[in-house]
Amino acid sequence: MKFASQKLMIPGPVEVADDVLEAMGSPVQAHYGPAWTKFYNETLAQLKQVFGTSGDVFLMVGSGTVGIDACIGSALSTGEKILVGRNGFFGDRLMSVAEGYGLKVVPVDAPWGQPLQAADFEAALAHHPDAKAIAAVHLETSTAIVNPVEAIGQVSRRHGTIFFVDAVSSLGGLEMRMDDWGIDLVASATQKCLGAPPGLSPVAVSKAGWEAIDRNPDKAHGWYSDLRVWRHYAVDWGDWHPFPVTMATNNVMALRASLDTLLAEGIQQRLKRYCDLALRLRAGLRRVGMPPFTPDELMAPVLTTAYGPAGVPTGEIVNYLAETHQIKIAGGLGALKDKVFRIGHMSPMVSPADIDEVIAALAEFNHKS
Repeated sequence: MKFASQKLMIPGPVEVADDVLEAMGSPVQAHYGPAWTKFYNETLAQLKQVFGTSGDVFLMVGSGTVGIDACIGSALSTGEKILVGRNGFFGDRLMSVAEGYGLKVVPVDAPWGQPLQAADFEAALAHHPDAKAIAAVHLETSTAIVNPVEAIGQVSRRHGTIFFVDAVSSLGGLEMRMDDWGIDLVASATQKCLGAPPGLSPVAVSKAGWEAIDRNPDKAHGWYSDLRVWRHYAVDWGDWHPFPVTMATNNVMALRASLDTLLAEGIQQRLKRYCDLALRLRAGLRRVGMPPFTPDELMAPVLTTAYGPAGVPTGEIVNYLAETHQIKIAGGLGALKDKVFRIGHMSPMVSPADIDEVIAALAEFNHKS
């Protein structure tokens, strides 16, 4: 089956560059041996720069959720307490993952459309001093809210808790300084700001993260998603097969091509370019009478959520752009279904012309409705 060509302006997967597609379509490589291991380790070294860490990095085969699952399940034991930030759909998912491991979850909530507050975690820890960990989403894609993980990390560091960050939609598009911000474990995905196809979940672990993982050898939380298993292969099989599974070699080659481009452009320059695109989009949305859901001071540089015209279910906007203009945007999730729409501009391929094309299509919808 051949799918119609569409411009992807959703919160992932994203359109990828031609050289990334070319790498993805390269002849399949053996997933072991000195040559492959060298290539793989060089790719991990690039990812360390993007994470902002000197710790360990792994490439897990699967979606970003497998990385989240691995971090939470590896660091905590059934019955332990975790504070989970919730201000959107994916904060709720973090809670579900934690509950799946039998953890005692203490929600730390903010309204949808507002960022989590570090002070609320401070207060929660005062009431729950036995909490072992904090978990938060960096970019909550259901609302396009960026949560203050640096400030939350300061709270976690003061109290000696483990701090896990879901950076699935932010790594490569928002600043990430894992070591400086006191983050112990981070999980991401390749199909968003990193500009590669779906299929891999980069995971980073700090020294303190390993200390948390190693303190209880009897978690009984599976094998594939146990980060100790991944560390064992990285160390004991590191000269020829540094992972416990058949690695998705073509995905790694595609990721490497996208990372080469990111680092050649410069991380800070890439982030600035995303911010410029976000401001251009937000100005255009206001011109066509579809204002952003968040104020500019809460702007996410790689994703924008907006209101549709009064009385119009936003699913109609999503369908119109897909059917009439072959532009794929996303609708609202959960409590925001049919109330907002979401435009992803997290692909490294997005240009000012793409932003203008989306705005023109939205203006045409407004004129027809």
